[in-house]
Amino acid sequence: MKKGVKIAIIVGIIILIVVAAGGYLFVNDITQKRKITEEFAQIEKLTKEATFDIEKLKEKTSTVVTNGKYATVEKAAKSYASDLFSTAYEIRKLLEDEKMAQLLTTSNYEKDGPEFVETKQYLADTKKQLEDKKAQMLSYIQEEKINSYIEQQNADAYCTNLYKEFLAQDIKMTQTQKDELEKSIDKVISMLNTEEEVINFLVTNKGKWKVQGSQILFDSNDLVTTYNGFVTKLRIL
Repeated sequence: MKKGVKIAIIVGIIILIVVAAGGYLFVNDITQKRKITEEFAQIEKLTKEATFDIEKLKEKTSTVVTNGKYATVEKAAKSYASDLFSTAYEIRKLLEDEKMAQLLTTSNYEKDGPEFVETKQYLADTKKQLEDKKAQMLSYIQEEKINSYIEQQNADAYCTNLYKEFLAQDIKMTQTQKDELEKSIDKVISMLNTEEEVINFLVTNKGKWKVQGSQILFDSNDLVTTYNGFVTKLRIL
């Protein structure tokens, strides 16, 4: 075989290898991106289920299905998603607490009145938790906080941009959604503040009211009017 032919063959082999390697990298990139996309689709599905299973979320966000630079992006994004949705879950648990709906019932008046020590403590604790979780949740949806998760990975520019791309598509909230989140929690806190007013009113006027069956009876029309005013305020909140 002539030398020129040998060189041509070698060059041809090199080109084939380069093309094959380039093709592999291209396909690998697509595959890795698809894996992350599928992972976040599953995370989104979990968070939208009526029965939000926090353990399934933790399991999903603790696993890494990609490799290389994509694993860096996946770890950062899943760490962020875990913190964000865990906080959302904790808020949801607070709002779904059945005890909250039972505070202004005659059964609670009989059980905890006339001093309402347990009820007052519950109101104070729940309001503080909601305020704290609201602040925490709002911090998580700030751009600086979101970016901090990929910055902790010492990622390069490509990974950082890919991370932001995924979160922009799957997690980041619009300003309208941020406002709705804050307003919805504030509404519950306002309701608890009014319920606290009712409890304080009953404590102040202990001895001037009693529970009879499913009703609360007061000694004067003025007290009835004040109590009904609180009830009306709660209905329009």
